[in-house]
Amino acid sequence: MTQENRKDSAVSETVGYILMFSIVILSMSFIYTMGYPVLQKNIEASVFENAEQSFIVLQSHMKRVAFDQAPVKVMKIKLHSSTISIDNDSSILISYDNNSFSYDTDKIEFSKDEKLLAYENGGVWKQNSPSEVLMVSQPPVYTGRVNNINTTTIGVVSINGHYSTAGSGIASITMKHNNSSLITPDDPVNVIVQINSIYAKQWAKYLEENGFHIISSNSSTVFASRDNTMLFIGNHVVDVSIT
Repeated sequence: MTQENRKDSAVSETVGYILMFSIVILSMSFIYTMGYPVLQKNIEASVFENAEQSFIVLQSHMKRVAFDQAPVKVMKIKLHSSTISIDNDSSILISYDNNSFSYDTDKIEFSKDEKLLAYENGGVWKQNSPSEVLMVSQPPVYTGRVNNINTTTIGVVSINGHYSTAGSGIASITMKHNNSSLITPDDPVNVIVQINSIYAKQWAKYLEENGFHIISSNSSTVFASRDNTMLFIGNHVVDVSIT
């Protein structure tokens, strides 16, 4: 092979390496550009799904503390660039005859981007978008019949606390039983329930499915009634701290 041919071969080999390297770089750039948003979306969906499972556990712990009066429960939840806080913007008013009982229920809320997940008055609720709100797990409001008499049991869980934390670490939620009280009228009554919540429409759907008549409802408030029913109201206050 002449010197000129060797030079041509070396140049061709160099050009081949450059072309191969360019193809690899372009391929990696294409994969990153097209695949990264999909990967990021899947990661965010996984974060919210894990948070949803954590809130089911939270509901179980709150039930033990509120209704079974376990002294204290502690759980941890991963944030992943999210916020978890106690929001003091939900309540319930229960009226019958000339009696009215108002309770601030408040809620523990996990937020990431526009998605929300909340423990509110014993139930778990989520908002995937402003137009898509769902009940994840039902609250302790039950109806039935005993000895041919209508019965209505309303469990009210009031969260006492003002805490918030955000970031990518691990949040610790501590739940302590504060007090419980029970109200039981002696005779059947006509009861009206007013719930103030951003999950009001899902509250209305749940109450209607459980024998309540929906008087009115909108995105923030629902009024519902149930006539001629034995009524049991249990209010349970739980002290909650988030660190």
